[in-house]
Amino acid sequence: MGKLIRTAIIKQKQFYIYKLLKTGLFPDANALRQWTVSELRREYERYGLQQKKKRGNN
Repeated sequence: MGKLIRTAIIKQKQFYIYKLLKTGLFPDANALRQWTVSELRREYERYGLQQKKKRGNN
């Protein structure tokens, strides 16, 4: 079970790092790799990068 959690955390960090680098606001991937998942998520949400949930036909 520990390996699954570690893999999930690594994938989550990679996702946030990719999205933050894509904005151009964070040019240094090495610095972002030192951040925790919480720090990455906070910056991701701060810049409004979260995917908007699709709603049904309105």
